Amino acid sequence: MKVTRKALKGGRKPIFGKTVYPNGLTLLTESHPGFQTLSIGAWVDRGSRHERIQEHGVSHFLEHMLFKGTRKRSALEIARTVDRVGGEFNAFTSRDQTCFHITLLNRDQQLASQILSEVLLESTFEKPEMERERGVILQEIAMVEESPEELVHDLFFERVFPEHALGRTILGTEKAIRGLKRSTVLGYFQKHYRPETMVFTVAGDLSHAEVRKALAPLGRDQEWPGRPVRDVKASKKMARPEWRAGRWWEVSSHAEQVHLVWGVEGPRNDSRDRFAAFLLNIHLGGGMSSSLFQEIREKNGLAYTVYSSLSPFQDTGLFSVYAATGMEQVPLCLELIRANAQKLATDLLTEDELAMIRDNLKGSILLSADSMESRMTSLARNHLVFGRYVPIEEVIREVEQVTAEDVRRMARQLFRDETAQSVVFLGPKPSRKVKAALGLK
Repeated sequence: MKVTRKALKGGRKPIFGKTVYPNGLTLLTESHPGFQTLSIGAWVDRGSRHERIQEHGVSHFLEHMLFKGTRKRSALEIARTVDRVGGEFNAFTSRDQTCFHITLLNRDQQLASQILSEVLLESTFEKPEMERERGVILQEIAMVEESPEELVHDLFFERVFPEHALGRTILGTEKAIRGLKRSTVLGYFQKHYRPETMVFTVAGDLSHAEVRKALAPLGRDQEWPGRPVRDVKASKKMARPEWRAGRWWEVSSHAEQVHLVWGVEGPRNDSRDRFAAFLLNIHLGGGMSSSLFQEIREKNGLAYTVYSSLSPFQDTGLFSVYAATGMEQVPLCLELIRANAQKLATDLLTEDELAMIRDNLKGSILLSADSMESRMTSLARNHLVFGRYVPIEEVIREVEQVTAEDVRRMARQLFRDETAQSVVFLGPKPSRKVKAALGLK
């Protein structure tokens, strides 16, 4: 096992540590002297986009099942063990990864390591628990379907990434979840939850050597029963999703408002221009002072909620704008979205505007540095995307180097013409007047 360390300058001088165990499991730590909080995450470099069509929803189903009992503890005992020390045990599934994470006091690091090791190596996947959790997930799906803001984003992914797992919902459909078999869940778990596809990241006042020792059982092949040998591991290379541009989709609903998402293909997560894209996003729809908030809500009163989002992935990305407005206001709302986007592609930001969004992004980064959960997350994402440790100082330098021309160049790439733009419209059927104003038949 090789351990590398790198001391950072300034502040509390966090220390980076890395171990790659013999079976391929990677451990990354960042020691922050003086902090009482410790956060530890088990990251599986697999998410919903790695599912086959017959496995739709299985990544998220597994996220639920790893809380439901091991050979040593019941689901209630797992919850009580973490609650007793004031900790928080949670998880999330994205299109690219799945993460299980515990945040607690640094004195309880051994307990956190033990719980995560148990759920990964000794979860029982008992049928009664699986059936109960199936019902919970079906309720979660129903909840999303009754939330137009969430639903319209799922619909947008489905429309612009057709015939690709990236476009399918993370939760799965009601039909897919009802038909998901225990053997499918176990098969996916054994195929993808493997040492070489996993990264443990830990941030807090810690000793790398102690964490490495606590997780040592996970570093041995014999502790991972049922996994195929490593020469058949799944490749990360996947078919690149094809973006469906220049489309308009209407989806009828009983909602009184129209919920719309306007979007274009965005940069991938390792793009050299990613910070220009982040700054563009802040300026266009990242807060109350953003151009869209000011134009659509403050000046014209067209919507209560309007914002833009940037979603980068390993081989593509998505830049979108969401707004909820009245039927008659849809044409003007879309016109303002397009006009504000196009303005960024033609006009340079002023020095004051650039300084403001730079300070906004740097402030968010520096504020998150005081959260051990955020530091734990950054450790994992930088490793999974760039394959290396990226100190905060480097990130701040890159943000400061972005110019107004860089932002304009990114805007020209994203908003080059209307044929690159797509819209999903969720709400009542548009009137003839609205269709005519939108140029629809």
